[in-house]
Amino acid sequence: MADVAQGEGMSKSAKRRAAKKARDSAAAEVAAPEPEPPAPEPKAKAKAKAQAATPEPKAANAATAAAPKAAPKQAAKAAAQKGKAPAKVEEEEPEPKESTELAPNWVIDDGSGPSWEVNSGMSKKQQKRKEREAEQKAMAKAAPGGKAVPGMGPVNTIPGMAPAGAQAGAKGVSQSVAADVDRILAMKTAVAEEKAPEGNSSSATVHVPENRIGIVIGPKGSKIKLIQEKTGVSSIDTTGQVFTIVGPPQAVAKAEAAIKELVEKGYCALAYDDFAENFVNVHPSCFPDLIGKNGAVVRKIKEELGVEINFPETQKNAPPGKKYKVTLAGSAQAVEKAKNVVNNIMMYSHDELTHPGTVHEELEIENWAWRYIIGTGGSEMRHIQNNYKVKVSIPREHSLNQQVLVVGERDGVERAKAYIEKLVWNAEHRTTGRDRVDNGDVWGDEEEEEEWMKQYMYKR
Repeated sequence: MADVAQGEGMSKSAKRRAAKKARDSAAAEVAAPEPEPPAPEPKAKAKAKAQAATPEPKAANAATAAAPKAAPKQAAKAAAQKGKAPAKVEEEEPEPKESTELAPNWVIDDGSGPSWEVNSGMSKKQQKRKEREAEQKAMAKAAPGGKAVPGMGPVNTIPGMAPAGAQAGAKGVSQSVAADVDRILAMKTAVAEEKAPEGNSSSATVHVPENRIGIVIGPKGSKIKLIQEKTGVSSIDTTGQVFTIVGPPQAVAKAEAAIKELVEKGYCALAYDDFAENFVNVHPSCFPDLIGKNGAVVRKIKEELGVEINFPETQKNAPPGKKYKVTLAGSAQAVEKAKNVVNNIMMYSHDELTHPGTVHEELEIENWAWRYIIGTGGSEMRHIQNNYKVKVSIPREHSLNQQVLVVGERDGVERAKAYIEKLVWNAEHRTTGRDRVDNGDVWGDEEEEEEWMKQYMYKR
């Protein structure tokens, strides 16, 4: 009734505010969590509180009247705290668990290894000096009479080895290190056993000069493989300049002879079934024709006939007419064909095997007319060779062919031949000049030789 009477004396705006506050308080009460029930108190305390609360009805009314005013503020604070509470609560990430497993390269110290180093507070230089002094003291104690000569170890010790007492007192190395050493030794022993020759095997070594290694080994190791297959040796080690042959004694002897033959001659008899060897005496002036430009001619002979050709080294102070032996090796039939090819090249500067489509012409021209073919400073010779694309050879003292030789394609050879013959005819039928004599006698008939003439005559 008091609230109704009080409401009737309030203005409309005050009523609206009071109604709003009442709604807010009601909403706060609904949203607020239920208070936990108070703990049970003893009956004596409860009676005392009830007696104290009865004689103050006014205070209770005042508290009831103030409740609507304080309720909205408390409700708002509670609502705000309730809205903020979920934001503060975050899910905590689980802490990563430390792995108890060890990495594969970790080793647990089992106490068998050396002890940890202790920092002595000295530099390395000072530490070494101290260790050296301690070692000298120990040597002095171990020496007979307690004296030691500087720079010398104990009397009964082996240089490079520790004293017997130190060896006895030293502890063993780590078990893992010992196991690694045993494993390595076992592997080396197994490899040595594999490489060890059989009971009836033998070995031999051959020294091969550095400039002959390629000839002995051959392209992609072809010659070494051939020797190994033909002789039946177990292996041929070509490391360095010393070749090692391992296998049965007879096979090793054959392989050794074959390698020495390759070193000396550049070929070996094992490479051919019907082996034959021959030679041709050749003057060094013919070497360029036999070898050819960039070795084209000799390479053609080797490839077509399957033979080996060796040119000897020429001597600097040899006589002008000295000839050298050019060696031919291979099957008997191929060697004969190669010999014919070499003779044709020396005689005619070409062969059908090495120069297909090339022909030659031999011209019988007297010696006095050669200078007309050569010309002044070789001008006429250059004109003939460049204009007709031929090669003209004037005979020399050591030439096999003593005729003027024209070599080239057939058309060019015929034209060059006609030109040379015309040059010689013109030189022979010249009508001008004081030196021209038809019969070739410039001085006429000689008179009888008298005694007074001998002192003036030139003796050759």
